[in-house]
This record gives sequence, structure tokens and C-alpha cells, in this order.
Amino acid sequence: MTNDSEESGAERRKYRRANVHVELRLLAPEQHVMLLSHTIDLSRRGAFIRSNKPLPIGSRVMLSIDRGAQRDPLQLEATVVRVGYLQEGRYPGIALNFTDITEREEAKLEELIDDSA
Repeated sequence: MTNDSEESGAERRKYRRANVHVELRLLAPEQHVMLLSHTIDLSRRGAFIRSNKPLPIGSRVMLSIDRGAQRDPLQLEATVVRVGYLQEGRYPGIALNFTDITEREEAKLEELIDDSA
């Protein structure tokens, strides 16, 4: 039997995660950071985004995720849960957990994931 700290990220995940590359804007007011980036992967509850600028774990950020020309960007709040590499030596970035997400926002995220499949 393993405890949570021994489980890998994939074992802890409850939601489907997909390789979805969409543009986004991240604002971290406490760190005075604004960056333009894109997702490396995306789920209904979080994302890994490409970034060479690490943010402290626990930082609260605002995201504006592009959903295409005909749709308004999806505005979400998130917390930094990990900083590092998605795969060793590749894709430096930030792992985010979406906070206070509504069912409607979850549905929009699922739509983005489905559109990229």
C-alpha cells in the first residue's frame, strides 16, 4: 500500500489529461508577473504550461485561455502546485491546479480537450 506522497502524478489524477496546446495569458499579481505562454497538457482541473520563469509553489494566478476566434477566452483562477519539467530535460514549466471552478467552466475545458483530440 502506498501513501499519497509515494504515488506518481498520473496515479493521483482523477481527470483525463490530454496533450492540448492552446495559447494563454498568465497574471501573477503578487509576483508582478504577466506572461504569454501555451499549455502543454490540460485537464478539467489543471494544466501544465510552458514557462522559463518559475513561480513559487502556492502562488495564485489568473489565466485567460484562448478558445479560438469565435469564442471569448476562458478566465480561470489557479494555484501553482509544481515547477519543473513535464518530461526530464524537456518543457520547463508550471503545473497549475484550477481553483473555484464552476461546472460551466469545466464543460468549456472539456470542450477544448475534445476539440484537440
